[in-house]
Amino acid sequence: MTSQPNAKQLVEELNKSRVEVSKLRTLLNDLDKEKESWFRKKEDCSKKVRESIQKIKEAKTKRDLTTKEIRELKLKRDSLNRGTSEQSKKFGDLKKGRVSIAKSLKIKESPSRIMQDIEKLEFKIETEPMSFDKEQAIMKKIKELKKRYGNASILFQINKKLDDSSDEIREMKMEANDAHRSVQEKARQSQSMHEQVLKLSAEIDKMKIEEQASFSKFSELKAKFNEANAQLKEKLKVMNGLKEQLDRIDSDRRERKKQEVETFLKSKEEEVNEKIRKRQKLTTEDLLVFQKFGKE
Repeated sequence: MTSQPNAKQLVEELNKSRVEVSKLRTLLNDLDKEKESWFRKKEDCSKKVRESIQKIKEAKTKRDLTTKEIRELKLKRDSLNRGTSEQSKKFGDLKKGRVSIAKSLKIKESPSRIMQDIEKLEFKIETEPMSFDKEQAIMKKIKELKKRYGNASILFQINKKLDDSSDEIREMKMEANDAHRSVQEKARQSQSMHEQVLKLSAEIDKMKIEEQASFSKFSELKAKFNEANAQLKEKLKVMNGLKEQLDRIDSDRRERKKQEVETFLKSKEEEVNEKIRKRQKLTTEDLLVFQKFGKE
């Protein structure tokens, strides 16, 4: 039969358990702090991943809008370039027509120059005295100039059309160039947003790896924490068991002591009673025993 441990052994085991419990509590505190630190790192990575995903969505939305604008600008630019080509062909045809008309009508002067000559001759007739023959000759000259002016007016109208066509071509070219510059600028913006998406995607991949590593470290520490916590509970259970054993030993000791005192007093009571019967002198100790048992 195995002998029960004595109080000294129990006290030694209790002190040892207290030291181990203290170490386990310190270990638990350290593990908890480190565990929560890794969990915060994991949560921080998760937050950054969510923020980067939101930025990617926003960048893709802007990029898609920019791409749509680029398509519309290209359509406008191409339409203007086609219009410029068509107008340039019309301009060339008008220019050739003007040369042909000028050759056929033998027109060399501008309409404004011919009109100046007509006005000079008319002023001369009105202000200078002259013979009838001379006046008739001038009138004939004015008539010829007016005919030439009418022919030259045809060229004037063609020149106006050429000027209008040239202005229209220049305006369409400017609009086409503006549209082309806008296409280039929008393309640069789209490329910048695309590069931003690629950069954010790479950062997300990196943060996800860091997030997983942080979570793995957290899980590892959590397992150690749970293991240490289980050990602490077991040690506390053992320590409480030791305390209960010591409490029982102490209780038994006090009970034995009490019984020993009562046995001693009982024996002393008999001695006192015997002295009283024999009318012997009682000592102070006898009186205390006598009082203990409620006798005078």
